[in-house]
Amino acid sequence: MGKRILSVVLGAVAAVAIVALIELLAGTLYPLGGELDSADAETTAAIMAGMPLPAKLLVVLAWFLGGLGGAWLALRISDWRWAGWIVALLVVAGGVSAIVMLPHPPWMQACAIIVPLVGGWIAARIHRKPYPGEPLLG
Repeated sequence: MGKRILSVVLGAVAAVAIVALIELLAGTLYPLGGELDSADAETTAAIMAGMPLPAKLLVVLAWFLGGLGGAWLALRISDWRWAGWIVALLVVAGGVSAIVMLPHPPWMQACAIIVPLVGGWIAARIHRKPYPGEPLLG
């Protein structure tokens, strides 16, 4: 049981790190045209609408790779298939919270739910049970 919990925690940490790094890259390559202020909904909506398409695609890529990488790590550690799905659902929860806090176009709202789950599914498909004596991440 402890190994399963540890795998979910480490998978979630990896997923958050992956998403944060890719979103940092998106922010560096495509800086926002102003300061995001949640108190001023109109200004925030205008800034988000003015975000270039490649920046939006990088955010969607972050959700996908976060779901894929985090789920794969959780599966690799515990070899418990639900660990990968739990991590993928945590990435979905993070994407949905971003959608709630900041206005996103409808296609990104759908991607916030679908893309991490696809990443988790792919992680489950490529995961293989480690052989006895094989290093965990070798």
